[in-house]
Amino acid sequence: MVVMPRMFLSNPKKFKLQGVTFCRFQPGQSKVAELILEKRFPRGMPMFSMPLHCDGLILIPCCTGEIFVCNLTTSEFVELPKGSHSVALEHRVAIGFDPWSGKYKVARHFFRSHSGNPHADGAGTVMEKSGGHEILTLGDGEDAWKWKATIDPPYPINPRTPICLPGFFYWSALHSTTGHGLSKVSSHVILRFSLRDETFTVHPNPPCRGFLSNNDMLCQLGGKLCYVHSASPCELAIWLAADGPNLAWSLRCRICLPMPRQLNVSACASLNDRQQVFLSIDGWYLYKCDLRDGSLEEVIDMAHDLTYDHRNGIKFRTGELSVAHYMLPCVESLLRIRPMIINNQRSHCM
Repeated sequence: MVVMPRMFLSNPKKFKLQGVTFCRFQPGQSKVAELILEKRFPRGMPMFSMPLHCDGLILIPCCTGEIFVCNLTTSEFVELPKGSHSVALEHRVAIGFDPWSGKYKVARHFFRSHSGNPHADGAGTVMEKSGGHEILTLGDGEDAWKWKATIDPPYPINPRTPICLPGFFYWSALHSTTGHGLSKVSSHVILRFSLRDETFTVHPNPPCRGFLSNNDMLCQLGGKLCYVHSASPCELAIWLAADGPNLAWSLRCRICLPMPRQLNVSACASLNDRQQVFLSIDGWYLYKCDLRDGSLEEVIDMAHDLTYDHRNGIKFRTGELSVAHYMLPCVESLLRIRPMIINNQRSHCM
């Protein structure tokens, strides 16, 4: 596993981080996270949201629109080119492998415009958004390293972390809104974007909830799309979507949390056992869950028991500081992120 600690900032669009660190961690075998790579920014780095990973590449989406990609094996750390202008900073990006082209690709959505129009009954306003979607190919090639527009998404994409499976990106999107004020009810759908033909298809949320709340999360487990549903602070249910053209949801297991979550619980697949998954409660407490019966085994209190070792004599724990400990499975990769620069000048052989 790779763990990335990140401070919480009161104003993420105004204040900046000193940088980002990547540490190697073996859950259940050690309570020490050893530094792999550290990137410092003299002028500060914008705060980032949930990192994503794909075959050894880690994507870091910043709250102010910047996008970084890192390969820990080669220590390559790159900021991607700016995409189309968005009138709203609340957006997310995706990274995944396209098996049809053999390339790794990044996708982002953006808003060309949004406006508030009066509600039909004269009370409140209705937000209308015009959204776009574009992809960028990593590595070399004629189409690499530049954003290319795709077909627009059929519904406005929500600012929630997308899920990437081979050949597909999954986004949560706003289908409709009824009522207004305290009685407003939103209906969400899942948009599946195919890297093969660059089209969207629309699929329902699982039957547990008609919208992706701030307490729920999408993730991927065992190569399948997963929905982590938290009906209450101490209840959790894991839903899986079956393979195929349609997302047929089924309940995988129910879990009773040992402590109430404050916000959400994220799931991280185990690389060694497809029947087990790591659950991170509020990016703080780490548990291992057996998907066969929903039983939990405590792994570590990452704030108080996890020691960060920078291997230069500096060791520390975050303690009561407001820190999220993002965890990602990671494998070695020799993929080049930047396009190769070709020297047009001939070299002379001796």
